Amino acid sequence: MMTNNEMRVRILGQLDRGVDEIDRMLVSGDGPLEIDFSACTFVAVDGLEWLEELMLRADSAKRSVYFVNVPPVIYKVFKVSHIESLMRACGGVSSNKGPVC
Repeated sequence: MMTNNEMRVRILGQLDRGVDEIDRMLVSGDGPLEIDFSACTFVAVDGLEWLEELMLRADSAKRSVYFVNVPPVIYKVFKVSHIESLMRACGGVSSNKGPVC
C-alpha cells in the first residue's frame, strides 16, 4: 500500500546513464521512492555510478529509496560492486525491510 508521499518509477531496458525523471522525483518528494527493476536488462558502469550518487543524495535529503523486482543478473551486478547503499536499497545490509530483490 502506498501513502500519498510514496513515488514509484520503473527502469526500462538498459541503465547506462542517469535518469532525469528519477532525479526530479527525488528532489520533488519527501516520502519513499521505489525503483522497479523488473524491465531493466543491463546496468552499465555509468548507471551504477549514478545509482550510487542517487543513494548519497537520498541519504542527504533523508529520503528512503527501495529497489524492487531486481532480476538476478542485475542483483549480481549490485552485489559484485560492493556498494553498500545499493544492497541496502535491495533490502539487504542492515535494512529493516528485508530482501526484495
